[in-house]
Amino acid sequence: MNAMKPTEGIRLAKRVADILKCSRSEAEQVIVGGWVKVNDVVVDEPAHRVNEEKIDIHSTAQRGKVPMLTVILHKAAGQSCLPQSHTSIWKSLSAEQRSNQDRSGISLTPRLQKFLQCAAALEDAATGLVVLTEDPSMLRKLQDERTPLEHELLAEVQGSVSPDQLREMCPIGLKTSISSENTQQTALRMAFKGYLPGYAAGVIENTGLRLIGLKRVRMGRVLMAPLAPGPWRALMPYERF
Repeated sequence: MNAMKPTEGIRLAKRVADILKCSRSEAEQVIVGGWVKVNDVVVDEPAHRVNEEKIDIHSTAQRGKVPMLTVILHKAAGQSCLPQSHTSIWKSLSAEQRSNQDRSGISLTPRLQKFLQCAAALEDAATGLVVLTEDPSMLRKLQDERTPLEHELLAEVQGSVSPDQLREMCPIGLKTSISSENTQQTALRMAFKGYLPGYAAGVIENTGLRLIGLKRVRMGRVLMAPLAPGPWRALMPYERF
């Protein structure tokens, strides 16, 4: 067998493992996670071969221990939380749609995007805060029915709301209040534990009111503001739901 030519270089995973003094498998996680640049370009392929190129590894990736990525985005009306949909929110995860408030430094590569799962889907007609994560423990926390997270939504309905209708929109576990009101429409604030697509809309429409818009603005302690419709950002390590 012929020896490898020097020009063919070595696998990027081996080079990263040597730099971080970690195992090859840990180095591969760092690379696939989008934390490695070769000559200032993100490379997420562990088998990529290098010679004397400049290798930069994000400071967050220490000794191959890479934090799991969680992304929050402001879903626009009509976008779907189903990855196979042609209007999928995953299509918003581009460099152009990255919020200028994102301070994570992570490069969201196509490979990494495939690992992200939607933690609490919104119906297509609704807008607002959506969470995508590759972290199994984060996914379990956000979907745990035993200790459900509080969700806060803003709803707009046509016309005014009577005291009886407001009482009907406050079943056990759901707090609804009026934020503003005029003869044309009323803004409602709703807070309840857990989220089931269609539930809030059903509660409103069962009172005879016509729902105009529904937006999720908070999950636990994480707020959507000030993300504009469409942009995304990575959740920082100090942020907790």
